[in-house]
Amino acid sequence: MLALQKLGQKLAALSEKQFQKIQFPEEALFEALEFYRSLPEKKYEARRRQMQFIGKVMRGIEPDSLQAQLDAMETTDNEEKHKHYQAEQWRDRLLDNPKQVTDFLNEFTTDVQRLNRLIRAAKKARELNKDKGEARSLYRALYEAIAH
Repeated sequence: MLALQKLGQKLAALSEKQFQKIQFPEEALFEALEFYRSLPEKKYEARRRQMQFIGKVMRGIEPDSLQAQLDAMETTDNEEKHKHYQAEQWRDRLLDNPKQVTDFLNEFTTDVQRLNRLIRAAKKARELNKDKGEARSLYRALYEAIAH
C-alpha cells in the first residue's frame, strides 16, 4: 500500500501539462488526484487523508501502466534536458570560435546563412556588453537544429 501511495504522490507532483497526458485506468483515481492537487499545502491533514484514499483506490487497479507512463515521461524529460544542454554548449563554442560552425553543420542541418548571421550578431553584442537577446536567438536556432 505504501508503494501505491508513493506512486500516487509522484502522480500528484506532476506539472499540470504532464498530469493531463497521463491515461488513468479509472476515473475515480483521476478525480481523487485532482482533488488532492486542489488542496492547499497548509491543509496537511486533509492532504494526508486524501493520499491514503488515493492509495486505497490504486489497490483496485494495475499500477504498471501508470508507472510505465511516468518512466516514459522521465526519459523524455531527460532527453529534452540533454538537447538544451547541447544547445548551450554549442552556443558557447560558436561564440568563442565561430569557425566551429562547420563542425556543427557536420552534425546537424540548419540554414547556414541564418546561423552565421546570428553568430555574428551575438558575438558583437557580447563584445559591446549590450546583449538584447542575440545570444538567446542563437540558442533557439541551435536548439531547433538539434531537436530535429
